[in-house]
Amino acid sequence: MSGRDIGISLLFVVLAVVAQTAVFGDGRINPFGVSPSVVLVVVLAFARHLDPEPAILLGFTGGMLLDLLGGSPLGLWAISYTVVVYIALRFKERAEDGPATLAVGVVGLTLVANALFLIVGTLFGERFFTSTAFIKNMIVPAFYNLPVALVVFPLATRLIGSRRNYIWSA
Repeated sequence: MSGRDIGISLLFVVLAVVAQTAVFGDGRINPFGVSPSVVLVVVLAFARHLDPEPAILLGFTGGMLLDLLGGSPLGLWAISYTVVVYIALRFKERAEDGPATLAVGVVGLTLVANALFLIVGTLFGERFFTSTAFIKNMIVPAFYNLPVALVVFPLATRLIGSRRNYIWSA
């Protein structure tokens, strides 16, 4: 892994944050009142090709940028994305099993990220559980992320995944 791979990953995370806040922000494109988690999909797609430390930092950076530019309290998405990237790294080799496994992983990790966001936000005084819309806000984005993942995961593999430099391999 090189600094170029980390730079490309950070560039795509910044572009995803801009897309998330400008295109899918409040009052914009929100089918059924919710939007896909573009930043999470980009973070997961690029983190699986990075070493663990830069991958976790990429998750934290994506979440923190989303907190800064979005309307959520500072640090909630950052902690959620950091934990989700850690979980994704634990199952990194399973991503090569095929598209079905990858789809289940994207849906599952999106559910985990949204659940962490709600739970940690509630612990810090946010009132996320006051209406029943929190169930819709957790589940629907997980399935909206599938078409986004169909585009982003092959792009990430093409940009940094196929350029692996195996110096010590025979």
